Amino acid sequence: MKFVFLCDANYLKGDLVNFVNNFPTNHELVTMTSDDLLQSKSIFEGTFAVLAERSTWQKNFSLFRYFGLLPLLEVLPLGVVSRSRKSEPLKGRSQNRNQEIYFNPSASAEELYLQVDKFVAAPPAGFSYPRGSAKV
Repeated sequence: MKFVFLCDANYLKGDLVNFVNNFPTNHELVTMTSDDLLQSKSIFEGTFAVLAERSTWQKNFSLFRYFGLLPLLEVLPLGVVSRSRKSEPLKGRSQNRNQEIYFNPSASAEELYLQVDKFVAAPPAGFSYPRGSAKV
């Protein structure tokens, strides 16, 4: 399965580099920055799910909404890669609070393998982002 890891370059250091290096080899992980996503307005074909680094998502959610990328992100399961032990909701996904799957970037290769297999076996349900009301 192909996964896209949405992570800006300034956050891709330390345990997030270990997350990329420890990702199970039976799956493909492609790193994409928010700028790449905003410029291409597409995600690689054949992608099973998006794994979003929490700070990257929080910082760029409004841009994703403004440039119309939310419908693209709705059709793929979303996993959250977060250093935080708290599972606070992501911007735009507060109603989905208890259904998010969190990945710890400092997990060992074995722990990460088990988490990814669990995610593949039972991905989170689809999600529709609120669009707000259009002013007439």
